[in-house]
Order: sequence, then structure tokens, then C-alpha cells
Amino acid sequence: MTRTTSTERLATLEQRLGDHEARCEERLGEIKSTVSSTLQAVEGLKSRAWGVVAALLAWALAQLWSDNAQHFERLEREKPLVARTLIVGAQAGPDKTGGI
Repeated sequence: MTRTTSTERLATLEQRLGDHEARCEERLGEIKSTVSSTLQAVEGLKSRAWGVVAALLAWALAQLWSDNAQHFERLEREKPLVARTLIVGAQAGPDKTGGI
């Protein structure tokens, strides 16, 4: 059995430490690459989410506009009927209670 001197042991430890550092650097590079691609994916999702929000807002505004348009159309249809009722009532004169 051969005896290793402290110098040889130190050289072996330095070699192992160097190998370990090299592997760590390689892994760190891979981690940074993965994080970068993940951040890009998240930014894409955020952009799509804002697009969905804008589309939903546009849809809601269209619904409100459509509902208001229908409401105005209904009011325009009923306006002549209400006006005729008031005119006919005014032409008939006061009723027995003294009102129109």
C-alpha cells in the first residue's frame, strides 16, 4: 500500500474542487438559460392575458351600447303613444275630479 503525502492529497483535493466548480458553472449556465426562457414565456402569457382583458372589455362595452340602443329604440316607439294619450286626454277636458 502506498502512502500519499500531504502534497499529493492537497493536489487531489484541488483537482476535485476544480472539477466540482466546473460542474457548478455548467449547471449555473443551464439554470440561467432555463430561467430566461421561463421569463420569456411568462411575458408572453402576460401579453395574452392583457389581450383577453381588452377583448372582454370591448365585448362588455358592446353589450352596453347595444342595450342602450335597444332602450332608446323602445323609448322612441313609445313616445308617440304617450304623446297621443296626453293629447287625447287634454282634448277630453277635465274629468269629474277636476284634473286632466
